[in-house]
Parts: sequence; C-alpha cells; structure tokens
Amino acid sequence: MIVVTGTKRSGTSMWMHVLVAAGLPYIGERFPGGWGELLREANPDGFFESELMIGVNFQTNPHPLTGAYLAPHQTRDHAVKIFIPGLVRSDVAFLDRVVATVRGWRDYVRSIRRVGVQDAVLPPALEWWCSNFALIRDLAIRGYPAHVLSYDSFLRDPERVAAEVIAWIGRGDPAAAARVVRPERARGAVDEADGELAEGLDARHLEVFDALYETIDRGRPLSASFIERLNAVDRELRPMVRELQASVDARTVADILRRQ
Repeated sequence: MIVVTGTKRSGTSMWMHVLVAAGLPYIGERFPGGWGELLREANPDGFFESELMIGVNFQTNPHPLTGAYLAPHQTRDHAVKIFIPGLVRSDVAFLDRVVATVRGWRDYVRSIRRVGVQDAVLPPALEWWCSNFALIRDLAIRGYPAHVLSYDSFLRDPERVAAEVIAWIGRGDPAAAARVVRPERARGAVDEADGELAEGLDARHLEVFDALYETIDRGRPLSASFIERLNAVDRELRPMVRELQASVDARTVADILRRQ
C-alpha cells in the first residue's frame, strides 16, 4: 500500500487528494458517514476515511463484518490514510511506501482546538510530540520505505514536492497531483503565546519540538546527537503521559461502575 500518515490535522487528507488526482487507486470514502458542517468547513474536499485508519492488522483485515481480505500483493499501488498510531500497529508487509506529513506543533494545536476534537487523551501539544516521536521510532526500528516532509514545505512549492513524491512512488501524474493543492485554504497564524498553546510543557521541550519540525521542514537528516536529544525529551515526558493516561482510565472505570 501507499500509506499516507501523520497526526490528525497534519495534511493527510490533502495528500490523499494529491495521490488520487495523480491516478492512484485508493481505499476509503471521500465523504464518510457523519460528514457535518464543522467537518466540511475544516476540509471541504473530504477526508478519505476508512476502517484502516487504525491500522492494517488482524483487527481490520479481514474486515470484521464482511470478511473481505486485502492481500499485500493486490494493494501495492493503493493509497490509504492511516494515522500514526495505526501505522505503528500495521503489518509491515502492507507498508510498500509511506508518505508522512508533519505539521508544526503550534498550528496543530490551533487546528485541533478550532475543530473541537473530543477524543484526545492528552493535551494537543503533548499528543503532537507522542505521535511524531512514535513515527520516528517506528521508522528507525522497522525500516520500511518512507518519505517524511512538512506540511508547510508542500504548500510552499506543491509542484516540486508533488513531482518528487510521485517519482519516489513510481507511478502517477505529478502535474495533476499539484493542481489539487490549495495553499489559500491554510489558516493564518493566530497571535497566541506559547504558554497558551503548550499547556504546561517546559520551554526547553518546546525548543526541541521546534528543532524537530525545522529539521523535517528543511529536509535534513536526523543526526545521532539530535536523536539523543529526542530520546531524552521523550524520557522526560513519559511520566506525564502515563499519569494523564492513568487518570483517563480511572475516570472511564468510574463511569462504568456508576452506570451499573
């Protein structure tokens, strides 16, 4: 499969439109069930949702209701959107090419707040870190073919970036792909202090967040010393993540017991 991955609100739907316009077959619905006014405003062109967003593994393939099975050799050229948590749980046999798009943490937080995503366990800035660190870790461990780029780099030069990605995939029309990109739809920055967006994260952690995004945005490789900085930040943030997750789990159990 040609997997498009990233966090929510990071440009994954935009990349699905690009690959579909380029002529690749795809898995998913452009306008899924529950398509409402808020979602239409967030992405007028559709989201290309499917059951495989949570990963291609024994839980989703064969399909739990229909029994339909997607074989690796039958889906080599099919584009599908899988968010990062699903990517790391996907069978590597299906990961023929992975196009990973990363958005800056500030813009990610603003976008999540704007569309009112309700299912997050972690504060948006911390969720941004956990997801993108998981992506980097998975790439390092499993070594499948991946092209990682920033959301902003594509908007700055869609013709060049589309041509590079389509050439890397090995099929598709790059000119048709670039024509569907609409940079004018990107929301402008809002003047908010980092403290309002970071929700308790230290400035030194945010500095590494920025450095990671800048490295991806400029297309630079991750040096050994920078990878150690990433690992150190993740070690420092893990206790906070575990505490927040435990708190949510405790509230869930309490709600279940109250209903009984």
